[in-house]
Amino acid sequence: MDVTGRFTQAFEDYSDALFRHCFFRIGDRERSLELVQESFTKTWNYVAQGKTIDDFKPFLYRVLNNLIIDEYRKKKTTSLDEFLEREDASEGDIPDLHSTGEMEQAEIRFDGIRLLKALKTLPEKYREVVTMRYMDGFSPREIAELIGENENVVSVRIHRGLFKLRNAIQL
Repeated sequence: MDVTGRFTQAFEDYSDALFRHCFFRIGDRERSLELVQESFTKTWNYVAQGKTIDDFKPFLYRVLNNLIIDEYRKKKTTSLDEFLEREDASEGDIPDLHSTGEMEQAEIRFDGIRLLKALKTLPEKYREVVTMRYMDGFSPREIAELIGENENVVSVRIHRGLFKLRNAIQL
C-alpha cells in the first residue's frame, strides 16, 4: 500500500480513539477535534517531506500528546479539571462512545461522569498512563515509548493510578 493509502487507513482506524484520548485529557470537545485534526495535518506534512513512518498509531499519539502538552501550557483553563469542576457538567458533554439503547446509554453516561470525576483526583502522571492503557488500549511497553519512560515505571504508575482511582470511585 502506498503512503496515501496507509495515511487514509490510519485516519479511519485511529481518529475516533485519538479524539477520545484527547477529550479525556483536556475536556473540551471542539478543541479536541481541532487537536486531532492538527495531529493528522502534522503527520501528513511529515510524510510529504519524504520521511517514513513505520507505524502510524504510536506516531499519531506522540504528535497528539505533544499538542496536548502545548495546550496545557497555553491555556490551563480548558483542562479536564475545569470541566469536571463545572456545576453544570452534564452527560450531554460526554462523547457518545457506544450505540446502544437509551437506558444503557444513560447508564454509560452516568458511569462516564463518575469516572471523569474520579480521574480528576489523579495526579497527571497517573491520569495519563491510565487513560492511555484503558481508554486507548496501549500496552505498558507502547506507553513507555510514547512518554519516554521505562516499562517498569509505566507499570508502577498504572498500578498506583488504578489504586487511587478505585479509592476515588468508592468515595
